[in-house]
Amino acid sequence: MAQGAASGVTGASGKIHPGSGRRKAPAFNKGRQLDPRDLDEILELLDERSTQRDLLIEHLHLIQDKFGSLKAGHLHALADIMKLPMSEVYEVASFYAHFDIVQDGEKVDHGITVRVCDSLTCELKGAQALLEGLKANSGASVRVVRAPCMGRCDTAPVAEVGHYHVDNANVENITSAVESKHIHPEIPAYKDFEAYQNDGGYSLLRDCLAGQKTPDELIKVMEDSGLRGLGGAGFPAGLKWKIVRQQPKPRLFAINGDEGEPGTFKDRFYLESDPHRFLEGMLVAAWAAEVETVYIYIRDEYPAVIEILHREIAKLETAGLTAGRRIDVRRGAGAYICGEESAMIEIHRGQSRPAPSQTALPFGKGALRPADPDP
Repeated sequence: MAQGAASGVTGASGKIHPGSGRRKAPAFNKGRQLDPRDLDEILELLDERSTQRDLLIEHLHLIQDKFGSLKAGHLHALADIMKLPMSEVYEVASFYAHFDIVQDGEKVDHGITVRVCDSLTCELKGAQALLEGLKANSGASVRVVRAPCMGRCDTAPVAEVGHYHVDNANVENITSAVESKHIHPEIPAYKDFEAYQNDGGYSLLRDCLAGQKTPDELIKVMEDSGLRGLGGAGFPAGLKWKIVRQQPKPRLFAINGDEGEPGTFKDRFYLESDPHRFLEGMLVAAWAAEVETVYIYIRDEYPAVIEILHREIAKLETAGLTAGRRIDVRRGAGAYICGEESAMIEIHRGQSRPAPSQTALPFGKGALRPADPDP
């Protein structure tokens, strides 16, 4: 016993000392093993994109758009690449209605997902019967599920085949879209950068950037106008700009493009028809408050709006009208709660915070309070 204790192999109890090196390490680490094939697929998909933590939802969208669903192995690979706990990635993916998680061993035989809106308006227009009819008549290659309000209450009932919306939907026109693989959004006719500029658009922004206006002058105009926000509190817009401009930098601008209430689709209407009226107002506000980065949150139910904004913001950058400000369009994933301002700015799960009026600083340190993107 004395010899064993001296050599460090055994202790007084006769058990092997943990530092003796006589125990063999397990062949595999505990828990789930990362499949190299899944890792290679996600690395190739992400390419050289940033893996910063706040891009998790964007990367989940990339994976689902590419593979049609979120396989557990792909979630594991994404967690490894982004250096996040698997539990956190799974929690976020399972929180949102538009993410479809596929567990290990689960057979995936659907090629196209059809989402049927089950909002109040669509329910009144026969969404339940439509859902049952689709499930009864769709083949194994089609997955039919319920979905939150799609913001198209004027054409209820509505369904979404991939990212293509079927207005005044019925089994026949949805089946036709599925069979023709019409899964991409239709981009409506809208006033683009050239047309808006030809009508005198961006003259105010150009005056601001050229020094012909001052932030104080513009804020005074806003205060005198009496313009108020439409988020419910009716907070004076000019006062909001003034308060934010007084805060230390960096300053961020978060714009709420989520409207999940049945019967509410005003934002979608003008963003799909006259987006630059909104974009110029956004850039003027950012200039007056000396904001460095603008985030535009758009609900996933508005794929045409997302495509339009990406197209037109690129033109603004080329024309030098963003003045070096970063404009970041972020895509929702089907969560009604994210229409609430404090839930919207959470980078992962949407979760409400105490109302701004209950905090010392009305709008959060150095940030414009999120508001509906009204012109």
